[in-house]
Amino acid sequence: MTKNLFYSFIALCSLVLVIVYAGFFYISSTLPYIPNDLRQLVFSQPTEIFADDGSLVYSLRGQEYVPLEQISPNFYNALVATEDAKFYSHHGIDPLGLMRAVIFMGKRGGGSTLTQQLGKVLFFTYRSEILRKFKDMLLAMQLESMFSKDQILEAYCNFVYFGGSAYGIEDASQQYFSKPASDLSIAEGAMLAGIINAPNLFNPFTNPERAKTRQRLVLSRMKKVGLLSEDEFDQALTDSLTYVSRRQRGSDYVDYVLAQAGELFGDDAVQYGGLKIYTALDPDLQRVAERALSDGIARLEASLDTTGAELQGAMAVVSVATGEVKALIGGRKRIPGGFNRAVSENRHVGSGIKPFIYYTAMEKLDLTPRSVRMDTATSFYAGPGQPLWRVRNFDRIYRGPVTLKWALMQSINVVSAQITKELTPEVVVDAAKRFGITSPFEPNISLSIGTGSTSPLQMASAYAIFARNGMYYPPVCIKRVEDAGGIVIHKALIRFGDQRLDEKLSYMTLDMMKGYFSDLINNGRIIRANGFRAPGAGKTGTSTDYTDAWFNGVTSSLSATVWVGYDRNYQMYRKNRRGVTGTFGAVPIWANFMRVAQRRYPAREFKMPDGLKQEIVDRITGWPTFDENRALPVVLPEKDASGILDLDLDIRGIEQDSLEVDSLNSDFDEF
Repeated sequence: MTKNLFYSFIALCSLVLVIVYAGFFYISSTLPYIPNDLRQLVFSQPTEIFADDGSLVYSLRGQEYVPLEQISPNFYNALVATEDAKFYSHHGIDPLGLMRAVIFMGKRGGGSTLTQQLGKVLFFTYRSEILRKFKDMLLAMQLESMFSKDQILEAYCNFVYFGGSAYGIEDASQQYFSKPASDLSIAEGAMLAGIINAPNLFNPFTNPERAKTRQRLVLSRMKKVGLLSEDEFDQALTDSLTYVSRRQRGSDYVDYVLAQAGELFGDDAVQYGGLKIYTALDPDLQRVAERALSDGIARLEASLDTTGAELQGAMAVVSVATGEVKALIGGRKRIPGGFNRAVSENRHVGSGIKPFIYYTAMEKLDLTPRSVRMDTATSFYAGPGQPLWRVRNFDRIYRGPVTLKWALMQSINVVSAQITKELTPEVVVDAAKRFGITSPFEPNISLSIGTGSTSPLQMASAYAIFARNGMYYPPVCIKRVEDAGGIVIHKALIRFGDQRLDEKLSYMTLDMMKGYFSDLINNGRIIRANGFRAPGAGKTGTSTDYTDAWFNGVTSSLSATVWVGYDRNYQMYRKNRRGVTGTFGAVPIWANFMRVAQRRYPAREFKMPDGLKQEIVDRITGWPTFDENRALPVVLPEKDASGILDLDLDIRGIEQDSLEVDSLNSDFDEF
């Protein structure tokens, strides 16, 4: 009996060994081919981004491969100390680290060595296999048997991702510190080594405090493993870092596309999967928008009282015909991987929300552009235990009776608040969602003057709906994605549009916003003075404390939103102590951009749906009139129109001082 058990045990062990050996050889046979020079792999099949015209605009690989002797030990010592302290003693696998990762489920560090990480990304696959971890370990051992430690470390330093558009240590050193990798100090090397673990989380441009905390941890690890003396540690902690301020390659559009692709496929796939990402980007339009924003903010800043901070801005440009995002600028001066203000939903939209409210009022309250509302001092119930909210007009003037279109052209807060009260704030929030606004607006009465926060991209997309007579298209940057083998793995859905709004009411609202391009108000005169004289419509937005200035403008071809302000909500005041409004701050930038953009994207007359008719009415009473001094063109349903139309409305006589555009006129390169 004992002998039978013994033989059974031997047989079982033999079977297990056979299975293990068979599995080992099977897995080994599926491992990728490793060439004799790792440099062939570091730059093979990079993820690439293409513009709408098919041109390559960005490749996700470092621009220069540097040998290890041209990389500062201050960096790779920090890298080894943080990512793989036993790098020089193991053979590709750290058994203790692997065991620790399994026991603590990765909460005390992963079990992957630098060699395993190198193998994983050099031979990236989308398949999540059960045996993937074993393959990674075998591949690491194979790499260790073929290459020296220095060769493996050199390859790792040249492929690793540092956030934004920085790939490889030379690229990262130039983009963060504007110096070669060979010149990195201990403090700089520790900062870059700390970024690798979570490039978005520890980016010093966007998260300086987190990045500094991570740098201290790296320095502590270097001291602990003996790669840094006590004096060097103390000195590195006190060394200040000077980051690059000049513009780098790439764009905010590219950064946003990379972020979107990461959400779709995962960061590893984007960074190492050799994707081909085809976008809606128009490179020429992007360049013109960048120049218009940069020049416009510089001129505006020169007219302001200084706050000690840098004035910022953002712009988003959307195709009216397709909803495609053609240009995106997230800041005055781009910082690789930096804060993208064009997609950030953290700025009060101001009066830019009013067209959504007015459209909803015509839809649900049966108002028309000539309906009359009373502009007078008004207080509103703000909620239990809250004091009455007294709404004031921006200019502190109350006009008495006004038509709806004139109220929008004058951006009268009282009328907007009255309508919001009648509709209820909840209805206004729902209306904003119909326009594609996904930002979480709070349903309170103050939303009527734009206390909700959203992004320039969402506003540009929302205003494009008016130019389509109520048709909604989602904003699209990524049109198609192919994997390294050329197989399409993502494609934007064929978009037929979603008719979310009534086309007649949508056009009537658009016509009210066309008043913003009229010589009847200062806004229109500034637009014309800055060189844009084609048909357009839009609405400004200004926060009550002058921290945000917007212009949302749309033509038959493009919808563009401009925002200017300070990152820390500083108030914007001119040297004459007047606050900066959307008209003064954002409109000239929009007009200068669109003046050039319309040469490629012509701004034609908007198409008016059947069943509507233009009429001339009194801007105060809403009655048909022949009085040129109070005449206002409106678009009404044919059944409500009387046919009075033929008036010359080119009204002049405004003081030149009110324009204040001389310093804001700018010319920049043509397409």
